[in-house]
Amino acid sequence: MKKRLLFLLLLLFALFAVIFVIPEVLERYGPGRGTEASDSSTGTLEPESGRTEPGTETLESRTFPYETVETETETEETPPETEYDPGEPVAREKIETNLMIASDIHYMSPSLTDYGKAYQTMADNGDGKVIQYMPQIWEAFASKVKEARPDALILSGDLTLDGEKVNHQEFAGRLRELEAAGVPVLVIPGNHDINNHNASAYFGDERTYVESVSPEEFKEIYGEFGYAEAASQAPDSLSYLYILNDTTWVMMLDTCIYNPENLVYGAIPEGTLVWMEQCLQSAYSQGITVIPVGHHNLQELSRVYVEECVIENHREAIKIFERYLTPVFLSGHLHVQRIMKHISEPGEDSDVYGIWEIVSNSLIIPPCQYGILNLHKDGSLSYHTDRTAVSEWAAANGESNPDLLDFSAFSSQYLRTVIKQQIYREIDGIPDYIRDIMVDFYAELYEDYYAGHQIRYSEKKKEQGYLFWDRFMNPSILFRQVEGMMRDGMAVNGQAEIPNPIGLRRK
Repeated sequence: MKKRLLFLLLLLFALFAVIFVIPEVLERYGPGRGTEASDSSTGTLEPESGRTEPGTETLESRTFPYETVETETETEETPPETEYDPGEPVAREKIETNLMIASDIHYMSPSLTDYGKAYQTMADNGDGKVIQYMPQIWEAFASKVKEARPDALILSGDLTLDGEKVNHQEFAGRLRELEAAGVPVLVIPGNHDINNHNASAYFGDERTYVESVSPEEFKEIYGEFGYAEAASQAPDSLSYLYILNDTTWVMMLDTCIYNPENLVYGAIPEGTLVWMEQCLQSAYSQGITVIPVGHHNLQELSRVYVEECVIENHREAIKIFERYLTPVFLSGHLHVQRIMKHISEPGEDSDVYGIWEIVSNSLIIPPCQYGILNLHKDGSLSYHTDRTAVSEWAAANGESNPDLLDFSAFSSQYLRTVIKQQIYREIDGIPDYIRDIMVDFYAELYEDYYAGHQIRYSEKKKEQGYLFWDRFMNPSILFRQVEGMMRDGMAVNGQAEIPNPIGLRRK
């Protein structure tokens, strides 16, 4: 009986050890569980790295104000990646170079419309393009190009209304006439030009969809206008490099997205960025000025149009351009005449280098103007705009249409009428006589804004039209547009003097 009782006691003791004692030992000393782990090679117990018991303190875990504690286990930080330094620029006298620039031509063949109701609906809901006189505007502009005989005519995209193949083919024929007259023409696509599902014809009451072009077809149609003579072409876009002379290159950049479908916004593909830097590096080492041209904008230039205008990876592009002291970037797309120097921070001194951007407004939106860019021997550049002299061309060619003979007055009135009709529909619940004053104010401001005319902000705010906008439409999107146009227009956007970047301080 005593033996059986003793056996039961031993069994209970063993059971107690299994349930309570052994787990506690494993918890304290088992590998991966407690503060210590067994060193199997020595049979000793060593602290497990990175673990501490609650309430204990190690040198690694202690913190001291204003003191850095170095330990043997501290890893060495990876040094920041340094940017490539192209070295000092090469000072070199430049060959005088003269360029003419036009953008957003939006050419439309008369064969695609009868100018009936469908066409009128499209035009009335646009931004004031004088599409019905597109052929005449182009002829007047082309006559000026032939007379001026620039070293090149640069067209920065949106060559056609909506990418219609017929429009591309007919417009290419008009460009051949310029090349036959001895003027090299350089083109790139805009967001309207390739794989555009909006390509249309307008007859009677109906809009019908017509054939657009692929990237390959675009390059084939315009092969004579830059591509065939290119010194180099990008591997993944329709970008190319054109050598104007021994000291000036033009880099035509395809910033459009059209694969697998056409999109409004733009970006520069990775392969093109690499190619772009290689071209700039080569030019920099030889003292050659490179003038890049893209359809989309390199900077945020408008308080009114804030979406889908700026190149998506524009910061990376600016970084590359400025690394090689690129003086200016030419663009379009915005339809607004704008000029802006890139600055890194507000209040930056004027003698600090930054790339300039010149945005050309649309050739067929009044005042139907184009740009003239001159590169001087000292490496500086000057730019100004000029109007297409449609009336003079019409008179010289025997035109009898009064719209063409007084085109400046007609086109201005046409633009204001289109815009006024659109804005009038947007504001209601206001007495008609007040609404008339408001839409007149908006249309006049719109015309000046698109043309790049300087706007006197403080004086404009005193006008009755603005006071009504402030009273009845503040806050609203339309009022923000009014304010944005007035503020953007305070700068001079029709001319610029750009110094040689070599003489400026680097950031």
